[in-house]
Amino acid sequence: MCEGWSLEIGTAYRGSVVRQDRIDHPPTWLASVNAAYLGEYLDRETAMARVEADIEHNMQMVLNDWGLYRAAKSKRSGERRELTGGN
Repeated sequence: MCEGWSLEIGTAYRGSVVRQDRIDHPPTWLASVNAAYLGEYLDRETAMARVEADIEHNMQMVLNDWGLYRAAKSKRSGERRELTGGN
């Protein structure tokens, strides 16, 4: 049986949880983000939570860096206006 779950944030992050059936063992759930393996879990909810936590952590770093970039870009634009006397 093919069963799974995914979470995509634009084109930056693609998380997935896929069921892995085994002979003589209960199924497990494989978690990954952007094809990076995050582990094997006994239930889907735990695997989903792991994917969500990884993406949320990475998004916080991206948003912080984005804010720094925007501030630096704004400062550079202001400096150029001062040098050229433009608006």
